[in-house]
Amino acid sequence: MGKCRKMLLILLSLFFVFNSSTAYAKQYQDTRNHWANEYIDKLSDDGFVSGYESDTFRPDSEISRVEFYKIVNSMANLKKTYTVTFADVSTSDWFYKDVSKAIKAGYLTPTTGNLNPNNPISRQEVMGILGYMYKLKPNTSVLKQFSDASKISEDNKGYVGALVNAGIVSGDSGQLRPNDGISRAEACKIIYLLIYGNGNVNGYGLPAERVVVDSKIKFGDQNLYN
Repeated sequence: MGKCRKMLLILLSLFFVFNSSTAYAKQYQDTRNHWANEYIDKLSDDGFVSGYESDTFRPDSEISRVEFYKIVNSMANLKKTYTVTFADVSTSDWFYKDVSKAIKAGYLTPTTGNLNPNNPISRQEVMGILGYMYKLKPNTSVLKQFSDASKISEDNKGYVGALVNAGIVSGDSGQLRPNDGISRAEACKIIYLLIYGNGNVNGYGLPAERVVVDSKIKFGDQNLYN
C-alpha cells in the first residue's frame, strides 16, 4: 500500500511539473495567427526575445538597432564591455550596456558621432552581425543571383552570402533589399533557423562569446551610422 501511494505521489509530481512548464509558455496577443508565431514563441520561451506592454510583440514592426543588439548579446551571453563614445548614447539609456557589449564583442564599430540607436537596423547589418558572431565562412559567389547585391557593403557581403548559402536567407523576387529595415518577425525567423534549424536547414546552436582586445578596437567615421 505504501509503495502504491509513493508511486502515485511521484506521478502527480511529474504531472504538475510538466503542466507548469507548458502553462507558462509565452503567447502574445498579436502573434497567435501570425506566420512567424512558431519562431517568436520559441525564442521568447528560451528568453532571447521579449514583447511590449499588453502582451504584444509587434511582429511586423521594424526592429531597432539596440533591440537587435540586446538579442545577440543574450544569445552569446556577452559579459565584457567597452566605453561607449557615441554622442547619442547615455549611461542612463536602457541599452547603454548592450551597446558597450556589442563594441567589445567586435560587431559594432565605435565612433564619436551618432549611433541613432532607435533607428531600424538594416537587413545587411543583421546578416553581417550574425555571420560574424557565428564565424560563418564568407561566401560571395552565391550573391550573383540577386539583382541588388551591389548594394551590400564589402564588410557584410561574405556573411550575407554565407547565410544565403546555408539556406537561412533566400531573398524575395531575386532581391535581398540589403538597406531596408527588417521586421521583428523576419529577424526572429533568421535567428530561429540559425539556432535550431528545421527540416531543410541545419541549426548551429548558440554563438560563442566573442571578445576583442581593447587595443584592437578601431574607431570608425563619425557619420558611419547616419
